[in-house]
Amino acid sequence: MRTKTVTAIALACLSLSACDKEPTGQVAAVVNGEEITLQEVNAELGNVNIPDGVDKKVVQQAALERVVERRLLAQAARDEGLDKTPDYLLRERQLRDALLVQLMGQKAQRAQRVPEQAEIDKFIADNPDMFADRKIFAIDRIQFPLPKDMGALKALENDHSMEAVAAHLQELGIKFARTDAQMDSAQVGKQRMQQIRALPAGEPFIAPENGMVTVAVIKSERAVPLTGDAARPLAVQAIQNQQLTSAMQDRLKQARAAAEIKYQPDFAPKGAAKPAAK
Repeated sequence: MRTKTVTAIALACLSLSACDKEPTGQVAAVVNGEEITLQEVNAELGNVNIPDGVDKKVVQQAALERVVERRLLAQAARDEGLDKTPDYLLRERQLRDALLVQLMGQKAQRAQRVPEQAEIDKFIADNPDMFADRKIFAIDRIQFPLPKDMGALKALENDHSMEAVAAHLQELGIKFARTDAQMDSAQVGKQRMQQIRALPAGEPFIAPENGMVTVAVIKSERAVPLTGDAARPLAVQAIQNQQLTSAMQDRLKQARAAAEIKYQPDFAPKGAAKPAAK
């Protein structure tokens, strides 16, 4: 009985302490005992440039109100027990993992070196499709979600026209969208651009990416070269993107080498160690 009484008193003190919190200093507001800091308000504003003549305090107050409203709804959701559901716990883990990876990438970016002039010039010379030979292509494009049966994509390799691809997809019962679009050689990538150029004229190319499949054929092209001083910022960004990708891949290899990963047999990737026999 004594333990229950002490616990109740402790909880009451905590509740009173939360209610006694005041919005001072770095605390912009207190919502049911939960503090909202100026750092949170600034994060809500992000990188928004406040125009000259606009009252910064008014913009901050509007950002604070958005945080307050979101906090109130979050508290209401917790009151309903939504933070204990399997769906919440799964999505919380996904968001937490994604945020940690994002922060690791930002840390790696801060450690990046600035490429030297000779390296920039070499990159420009080695990637003509991004610079001197840059082209904008008009394409006939078909897009559809990546099918569960990857064999369907293999079958499309025997289709040598967009009409044949469309007919094949209809036979397979795969819904797709067909539109005219543009493709910038500077954004395609060196290896893929070489593969596209190696195809016969009018031959569709297939590009599965980010859960979608793109099948397209080039209808026309126009030269849009990027040279001189205009090319250098793009080259620097591309070099640093490569550095960042390489750094993250190296970190992934280190983590994988040090990790113990056990797969259920049906989910093990090709080449993964088989589970020990019982």
